[in-house]
Amino acid sequence: MQLSFLKKKSTKKITIIVFTILLFLLVSFLALYQTQFYHGKIWTYLGTSDDRFHMMRIEGLYHSLQRHQFFPFVNMSFMDGFGYIVNIFYSDLLLYPAAFLRLMGFSSAQTLMGYYLFVNFLTFGISFLCFYKVSQKYLNSLVFSFVYTLSTYRLHNLLFRHDLGEVGAFIFLPIAMLGIYEIFYGNRKNWWYLAFGMTAIIYSHAISPILVAILIVIIGLCQYKEVKKHPKRLLSLGWAALCSLLLSAAYFLPMIEQLRHTKFVLTQSKGILPKGATSFFDMSKWSLNNGLGEPNIGIVLFIAAIVIVLSFTKIKNKAVKDFALIGVILLLCSTKVFPWVILNHTPFKVIQYPWRFDMLITLLLAIVVASDPLKLFNSKLAKSGLIVFTLLFAISASYRLVQGSSLQFVDQSEYNQLEPFSIGAGQEYLPQGTSLSDLQRTPHKPQIMAGKAKISQFKQYGTRLSFSFKNAKHAKVDIPIIAYYGFQSTQSEGKVSNLRVDKTNNNLAQVTVNGSGKVVIDYFETMTQKVARRISFLSLLIMIAIIFINKLNLVDFGRIEGLRSKE
Repeated sequence: MQLSFLKKKSTKKITIIVFTILLFLLVSFLALYQTQFYHGKIWTYLGTSDDRFHMMRIEGLYHSLQRHQFFPFVNMSFMDGFGYIVNIFYSDLLLYPAAFLRLMGFSSAQTLMGYYLFVNFLTFGISFLCFYKVSQKYLNSLVFSFVYTLSTYRLHNLLFRHDLGEVGAFIFLPIAMLGIYEIFYGNRKNWWYLAFGMTAIIYSHAISPILVAILIVIIGLCQYKEVKKHPKRLLSLGWAALCSLLLSAAYFLPMIEQLRHTKFVLTQSKGILPKGATSFFDMSKWSLNNGLGEPNIGIVLFIAAIVIVLSFTKIKNKAVKDFALIGVILLLCSTKVFPWVILNHTPFKVIQYPWRFDMLITLLLAIVVASDPLKLFNSKLAKSGLIVFTLLFAISASYRLVQGSSLQFVDQSEYNQLEPFSIGAGQEYLPQGTSLSDLQRTPHKPQIMAGKAKISQFKQYGTRLSFSFKNAKHAKVDIPIIAYYGFQSTQSEGKVSNLRVDKTNNNLAQVTVNGSGKVVIDYFETMTQKVARRISFLSLLIMIAIIFINKLNLVDFGRIEGLRSKE
C-alpha cells in the first residue's frame, strides 16, 4: 500500500531526488571499495607512475595554497624544489577539491579516497542530468549514468592508470555532448552547453578536446543535409567555439607563450600512433574479459556494438542512429584496422594512443544503450536488471584487478610517501637538454660556475629564492630552479644581472654577480598571463549574465534590432 505522504507530487519528487543522490553515493563507494578502501589499502603502481605524478600535482597545489598562491604557474613541489611548469600545460582546476582536503589535514591516501568518491558522484550526477534533459525518462537516465560512469574504460583510467586528467574529462563530456546534440539535432540556441562543457574538458585534459573536436566534425558531416537546410546551426557552433576559446584563454595563451620562449621535450616527441594501436583481436578479447588492466570498452558496450551492427537498420531515431554508427566505426578505427601510420607525423600524433577514442566510444554507445532504440529493455525490470548487472561487472572487474596484482596493494602509510621526481613518463614539460637523473644528483643550493664569490643565507620559499653574496668578481651563479620564462631577478640588491638560462647545466637559472648584495629570484606573472586570465574571467561573467537574463526573460533579445533571429 502506497504511503499517504508519497501521494503528493512535490513530496514524491523530493523523495526521488534524495533516493537518487543516496544511490549515487553508495554506488560511488562500492565501485572504489576493492581498490581504495579494502583493509585500509590502496591498489596502485608506485614509483614513476601516473598516480605519483598526479598526487605530486595535488601536493604542489596544496603547498601553493598554504603560501597564499591561489593560481600557481610552476609546481615547486616537483623535483624537490627545482620546479616543474606542469601547471601551464595541465590545468589545476579539477585538483582544488583534493588540495582543500589536504588543507583540512587529510593525508595523501585519505585525500585520494575522498577525491575519487567526489569524482565518481559528480560523474554520476552530471551524466544523469544531461541525459534526462533530452529524454525526460528517469530510468533511462539512470541506465545511462550507470553504463557511462561504471564503464570499463573509465574505471581503467580511474583505478588502473590513475589518470586524473582523463577522468576529469569524463565528468564534463556529457555536457559537451548535450551541446553537440542541441546544435545539430535539437534547439540550437542551447549551444552554451557545448561552450561550457568543452571549456571544462580543456581545463581537465589537454588531449580530450582534440577528440571532441573530431567528434563534432564527424557529427556535422552526418547532419550535412540538416545543416544545409538550417545553416544557423553552424552559427551556433561558431558561438560555442568562440565562447569556449575566450573562456579557455587563461589556459591557451600562457601555454603558447611558454612554447614560444622555450623548446620543451613535448615539442620534439615522436609519434607513436602505429605502435600504440592494439589489434582488433586484443580489443575484442579485453572487452569480453571486462578487465581493467588493459584499455577496452567492456563487455556491456562491446555486446551493444555487436547488436548495433546486426540491427542498425532498425534504429529509427536519427541522432541515436548516427551515434551508434559513429561509435562502431570509431571502435574499429581505435585498433590497427585503421592505418595510423599516415597520421603519425601530423598534429594528430599528440593523441599518442588510438585507444583514447574509447572515451568517445563509451559515451556514444552508452547513449545508444540508454536510449534503447530496439526496445530490448522496455520494462522497468529489464532496465533495473541492466543497472544491477553493470554495477556487478564493475565490482567484479575491480576485484579481479586487485587479485591479479596483489603486490600493488599498498598500505596507506606507504602510499603517503610521495615521489617528487615522478614527473610523468614522457617528461614533456622539461626544457630540451634537461637530464632528470642529473637533477636528482644536483645539490639543492646555489653553485658558482665561474668567477669568485662568497655565498651565504640561501633560502627558498616556493618560487622565491634568495641568497647573499660578497667579494664577488664576475661570478656566474646557478640557482637551483629550472629557468622557465617568468622567473626574474629584478628584486635583487647590488650588481646582479638579469636571469638567464644555463643550457650547459640542465637549464638552471643563472645570474652574474659583482661586489656585494643579495640575489632574489621569483616567478612573476607575465603580461600575457594577466591579460588571458582577465579575458576568461570577464567572458565567464558575461556569459552567466546573458544566460541568467535570458532564462528569467528580463530582456527580449529577439526584439533588439540586429539580434532578431529568423529560423
